[in-house]
Amino acid sequence: MSEQVTIVVVPRDRFSSVVDCTSSILKNTGVPFRLVFLDFGYSNRTLGQLRELCKGVPTEFVACGRVIPMAAFREYLPKIETRFTAWVDNDTYVTPGWMTALLDRAAQGARVILPVTLEREGLDNDTRKIPLRNHISHAELRRVTVDGTSYVFDHKPFRRAAPEELPQEPHTVDFFELHTFFAETEVLRQLDLPAMVVREHIDIGIQLHRMNIDIWGEPKSVVHFDNIHERPSWGDLTFFFFRWDERLINESHQRFKERWGHRFYNEQFMKNWAFRRKVFSVCRFAFFPAKLADFVSRAFNKLFRPALPARLSKNPLSESERVLAPRQTVPEPQPA
Repeated sequence: MSEQVTIVVVPRDRFSSVVDCTSSILKNTGVPFRLVFLDFGYSNRTLGQLRELCKGVPTEFVACGRVIPMAAFREYLPKIETRFTAWVDNDTYVTPGWMTALLDRAAQGARVILPVTLEREGLDNDTRKIPLRNHISHAELRRVTVDGTSYVFDHKPFRRAAPEELPQEPHTVDFFELHTFFAETEVLRQLDLPAMVVREHIDIGIQLHRMNIDIWGEPKSVVHFDNIHERPSWGDLTFFFFRWDERLINESHQRFKERWGHRFYNEQFMKNWAFRRKVFSVCRFAFFPAKLADFVSRAFNKLFRPALPARLSKNPLSESERVLAPRQTVPEPQPA
C-alpha cells in the first residue's frame, strides 16, 4: 500500500457541503491517500457526484445508518490499514500543504496533531467583517468550582483572532475539535472512543494526556470550516435534528460527568445553541432569508429556552485553573 494516510470524511451538521469538501481534499492534498466517506444518509445524487469526483483515488463508502458520528468511526477504525488517519468534517475545506505540514510534524515525533482551524464568517457576525477568523489553534481545558460543584470548560486562546494574529510556533494543546484532526492510527485504536455527541473531543484529550501522548498544534496546516450554510435539504434537516437531539446532549454531559467527575460550565448554553440552530434551519428550509431566520431563532430561544443560571453567567477564566498540567516536551526526530 503506497498510501500513508486514510482521510475519513464525516458529516458534521449536514450533507450538502460534502462535494465541495471533497473537491478541496482532492485539489490540496499532495500525497497519496485513501478516502473514506461515512454515509449517514447521502442522496443517490450526492453519492454519484462523489464517485465521479474521486475516480483514480482509492475510495470507500461506508453505509452507517442513523448513528452518532463517533460510534460510526469507532466501528470503522479497525479496518483502517494506513499508519495515519485524518478525520475531516464534511463542512471543512482544506488548504494547500495542509497534509504535508501534518506529515512533517509527525516525522518529528508528534502522534496526534491539530491543524489551525479557521471559520468563515457566518451566522455569528463579526463587527470587523473579516472573511476568516480563528476557531481553534490553541486549546486549554480549565476548571472552576461554583457552589461546591466542579465545572470544566474549553478555553480557546486567540478565539476569533484574525489569521495574521496567530502565533506561528508549534505548540501543545489540551484537546482538538472534530472539524479536522490527524493521528497515528494505532494511537486511535488505544482510545476508548466515547459514545457522545458533544464534548467527545475533550474526553479524548483527557485520555491522551493520561496516556502521556501530547496533542500538537501545527500552524503550517490550515483548514477552513463553514460556520453556516444555505437552505438545508430535508436530509440535512433530519440529520441535524438527530445529531443535536437534546436527549443525546444530556446523555453525553452525564456520561462525561460519570467518567471524569466534572460538569460542563456551558452545558445549558450548548443546549440553547442547538435549539436556536434547529429553529434557524427550519426557517431556512421554509425559504426565510438568513437574517430573518436568525431573528426568529433568537426570539424563540429567548421565549422558550431556560436562561443560563446566574451563578454561571460570568466569565470564569480569571478564577479557573488548568485541568491538564502541560508537559514541557519536544518531539524527538524519528528516522525516516
